[in-house]
Amino acid sequence: MELLKNKRILFIYGHGGTENLTLSISKELESRWQTKSYFSGGSKGGDQFLIKQGISPENINTMVFNDLIKEYLKPDIEFIRKSEEKYGFNCWDIWQISAPREKKRLKYTSDKVLYLMEYYIRGYENCIQQFKPDYLLFYGVASFAGVILYKVLLHHKIKVLEIVNSRIPNRFTINDNLKNEWPLLVKEYNQLKKRNLSPEEIKTAEEFITCFQEKGFKPDGVGKRKTSFKKIFVKYFNYLKVLTYRKQLPDLRQFTWPLTKKLLDYSGTFEFPKKGEKYVYFPLHVNPEVSTSYYGKWYVNQLELIENISRSIPADYMLYVKEHPFSYSSRPFYFRKQIKKFPNVRLISPHANSMELTKRSSLVLTITGTTGWEAILLQKPVMTFGDVYYNLFDEVTKVRDIRKLPLQINSQLDLITDKNKTLKFVTSVFNSTFPGMGVMLDNCVESLNKENISLVVDGIEKYIKQSNL
Repeated sequence: MELLKNKRILFIYGHGGTENLTLSISKELESRWQTKSYFSGGSKGGDQFLIKQGISPENINTMVFNDLIKEYLKPDIEFIRKSEEKYGFNCWDIWQISAPREKKRLKYTSDKVLYLMEYYIRGYENCIQQFKPDYLLFYGVASFAGVILYKVLLHHKIKVLEIVNSRIPNRFTINDNLKNEWPLLVKEYNQLKKRNLSPEEIKTAEEFITCFQEKGFKPDGVGKRKTSFKKIFVKYFNYLKVLTYRKQLPDLRQFTWPLTKKLLDYSGTFEFPKKGEKYVYFPLHVNPEVSTSYYGKWYVNQLELIENISRSIPADYMLYVKEHPFSYSSRPFYFRKQIKKFPNVRLISPHANSMELTKRSSLVLTITGTTGWEAILLQKPVMTFGDVYYNLFDEVTKVRDIRKLPLQINSQLDLITDKNKTLKFVTSVFNSTFPGMGVMLDNCVESLNKENISLVVDGIEKYIKQSNL
């Protein structure tokens, strides 16, 4: 594995508390390949944490988090416009990834927004010029700044290693583009379509599908309703440490949201499925998040999308819209009120069994959600509206023209996907993923243990070798 020998790797730490995880991976790579580690981030106190862990300040590029910038200068519009053309993005497009996350951002002036864009463009250009990295390792786009970073890296032909949860527990993969495609999956699936599966591959895929159908499971990083006291303690202990070195107060919303959820649960807002009723199934996404605001940006308005779906289904069908179990307390009241105005739509409780809803549905529609992958495992027809890795599967229909939605829905109702094709796609996902949890530590503390760090680095090595990077 000489490809990594003495290479310069830039690590991105961020606001999800990834400093520890980033540092652990960098040290493991250094011990194996004598790599040179550099860091860039904007989380408050993150740089001081790294310095206390022995990282030289000269190897850290600190980007002030946009909400903490104190002085906003007049933006250089000509520079920004040339950067849009050079790197291939639109400022007002990517701003919508971050704007809805904080109410005060929605009141920013155009000059303030454009100055932020200029700040990050220049900052990342200087960072790359200073460190001259061969690789960049991070955990995916979470804001407009992440898109800028990605685009600048690709323009300069710097290899991106984006750690991605694979939707298979304890397995991860690596992405290198902003299309939400997994390069190894594309390669594996295209090869498998040209040959028959081996008996061992069929057995592995069938056992995995059977296990899911009988027991169900959630991918790494997706919270569980029940967890041990020890795991809860460790999670909040780590959160306390992060707050300590950042010298900031906790986000009080994490304490008020559970109360809001309880009030909603007893308010009569939600329904449960009606026995014998025919329906198509659309689970709501967390919003805002990159999966909708960037990878599904033309359908980020879920109210509008729900209306379009409700107008496109046959008269004898209902549209079941299931609220997301972990974000419904943060949605405004009017959102649910608008959904309930449609006579052929039921707003389903977040506590309803998602797998049973998928099993009994005639069709699953999603922007980019995990439910689409689960529907594939249940051999249910799937239609998507955004860019997601399982669009690669031949049996998945991506909506490319909303005017054709009624015809596409009618053509997909109650179809059973081809079993052999399903087995090939599942096998492709296994073959293009690696053992280990690549999630951020505020979602899954287990990702920090030494064994997992070793597995993640093993996967990085294998990916680089298989991709000839």
